[in-house]
Amino acid sequence: MKRYLFLLLLIFTVITGGYFLWSWSLLPKGERFVYPLDDAYIHLAIAKNFALNGAWSINATGFDSASSSILYTLLLSTLIKVFGDWEFYPLIINIAAGYLAVYWFYRYFKDFYTSSEMKWAIILLLPFSLLYAMTLIGMEHTIHMFLMVLAVYWIHKNVDANFEGSNFIKLLIIVLLISMIRFESMFFTAALAFALFLRQSFRKGFWVLLIGFFPILIFGLISMQNGGFFFPNSVFIKTSVPSEGNLFFKLWIIFREGILLNASFYKCLFFPFLLAGVYLIKKYRGQNMRDLFQRETLIITIVSVGLMHALFSILKYRYENYLMISLLLVIIPIISGFLKNLKAGKVKLDVFNMISLMSILGISVISVYRFQYMHRPSVVGSRDIYGQQVEMSRFLGEFYRGEKVVANDIGAISYFSGVQLLDMVGLGSTEVAKMILENNDLPAPEFQSHYRNFLMEYTAENNYQVAVIYPKWFPGDIPSSWIPVASWTNPDNRMAAQNRVVFYALKPGQIKKLQQNLMRFDRNKKVVQSFYIKN
Repeated sequence: MKRYLFLLLLIFTVITGGYFLWSWSLLPKGERFVYPLDDAYIHLAIAKNFALNGAWSINATGFDSASSSILYTLLLSTLIKVFGDWEFYPLIINIAAGYLAVYWFYRYFKDFYTSSEMKWAIILLLPFSLLYAMTLIGMEHTIHMFLMVLAVYWIHKNVDANFEGSNFIKLLIIVLLISMIRFESMFFTAALAFALFLRQSFRKGFWVLLIGFFPILIFGLISMQNGGFFFPNSVFIKTSVPSEGNLFFKLWIIFREGILLNASFYKCLFFPFLLAGVYLIKKYRGQNMRDLFQRETLIITIVSVGLMHALFSILKYRYENYLMISLLLVIIPIISGFLKNLKAGKVKLDVFNMISLMSILGISVISVYRFQYMHRPSVVGSRDIYGQQVEMSRFLGEFYRGEKVVANDIGAISYFSGVQLLDMVGLGSTEVAKMILENNDLPAPEFQSHYRNFLMEYTAENNYQVAVIYPKWFPGDIPSSWIPVASWTNPDNRMAAQNRVVFYALKPGQIKKLQQNLMRFDRNKKVVQSFYIKN
């Protein structure tokens, strides 16, 4: 079986390393590697500020809960504190977590299944889970995927051991770590506890809830004590829960938007769920439901996590990949067993088996689709982040270091530039997030008016100098007191949020200075600079 491990590691190394070198080669000669997702620099900024200044924020002072991961930011902060600031800690951590995920993925099939399942593991792992792409973006998702592989492994072990002894303790340790790596892990904690309650293991289920929610509770109390929300700003800003209507209307909207009309649900979860559902119906038809609850804790847990994630979070080629790799561990044995029986002539062409065959075909198509979908971002992402976000951070760091700046794509700016940053979206600035939440129930025109007036007044009172934003991200009209001075357009952009960023002077006295700074800046020549105000 070891040859399968070597093959898995080789494929992971070649594909991950190939995309790393390819994307790096598109940067100007002599430039360092740039993460293909700007968000990686948000973690670095918070980790640096926490390590060096004690500030859990994108700024050097204050508290702004912009991090989506307690554990990842603490890990980066520890490395910076001990070894000094270095922008490539995320890459090293992700490479290590990627190899660990591959190893334990192999161990799962080696310890519990046969070479038949291992062959499907080799075929589906990377395209279905996108592990290689998650490794390169420098976020916490790779660690999340590794921990979920461990969780599936130890849930499987605990089903055989009835969740007793050291196996259950190891699972609780994994639950603790998973709860700290991303806030979506609340879904996993709740789903595992639910599956244990179905087994009538109530004491074990309560232990899972206690261990899983404890770090979130502690962080939430610390956040509130420092003037923030219980959850990170992003949890509230990006929530899919509607603000208006009664309970039943809200539940209908959540179901409609999260599952029924959500194309990403069908691209990611529909066929695996369909396959698992048919498998359970065929296996336990006519049997006592207690048998299903006792034997299928793993499937119940992972499917429940998927449903909660679809309803309350984002399915968009990175947030769900902890779930995708977990689903693979569940569905590969089902696929392998079905195809073995089909080959042996033991499968009748009834409705259930036709649905299973269709689901396997759908999973194969999804895997090819996801791999090709991530191809272009994996190639040009670094180039585009370098051409826009890194260039903005270089400009602001050269001419506005230590000054107050407004932005709405904050990663590289917050890490490299040294400015005092106000995040217009609210993810990194609690003042903005509070205003958004307080007025979120208002009709769109009224909300836009409140939003615009708040930013005008707040930036004027606190002496902000310039804004560097995507105008399309601004809800409604730009504040009338903000004077557009110039724009940067990146015509080759494919991955940055927008092609055009506009520089605004927030005070008339800043116009000439901003013009001169833009003219003096040695920018990337592929970026087209246009002035709205001529000298």
